[in-house]
Amino acid sequence: MPVIVNDFITKAGYYSDDEQLLLKKELRLVKLHKGDQLLSKGQVCSSLCYLVSGTMYQYKINADLEKNIIDLNIPNDWIIDKESFTSRGPSEFYIEAFEDTTLYELTIDSIHDLIAKSQSFLQLGKAFGEVSSRLNFFDNNLSPDEKYQYILKHKPYLIQKFPQKLIASYLKITPETLSRVRNRISKG
Repeated sequence: MPVIVNDFITKAGYYSDDEQLLLKKELRLVKLHKGDQLLSKGQVCSSLCYLVSGTMYQYKINADLEKNIIDLNIPNDWIIDKESFTSRGPSEFYIEAFEDTTLYELTIDSIHDLIAKSQSFLQLGKAFGEVSSRLNFFDNNLSPDEKYQYILKHKPYLIQKFPQKLIASYLKITPETLSRVRNRISKG
């Protein structure tokens, strides 16, 4: 497995050498092409994924048949539909490769097997918290300027990889508002 597996393990928690070997045995390297779906609406999410390279996005289709962006993913992000995964119910979302992508996948069965071998693997649950905080961040009362400044500070790679229309949808603002925000910030 590529060296990047160590990034996954470090982000997933602290594990003994034996536990790291167990985890490495359960990880599956997945390659997706642009447009490939990791999850479709109606499917049950059964994997926790860690993005190694490329970009992905999570979206719903609204009444106007437009994509409403729920999350934008760049390398080192966890990817999961937490609600579907934990409830074992059908997903309301699509998760799709925005460009050719490589990720590590850990299935729910693998996670259960790992936890049965060592309670240390309960640390994988922190991935759910990270995803929740990322998804809920833009639903709070931040102004459009604050939302964009957050991206500039914490995830500038999003701006390089995704078009303005998708970023605006992710920030829950219109593309026109995003243009005005970018203009104000560039002049400030």
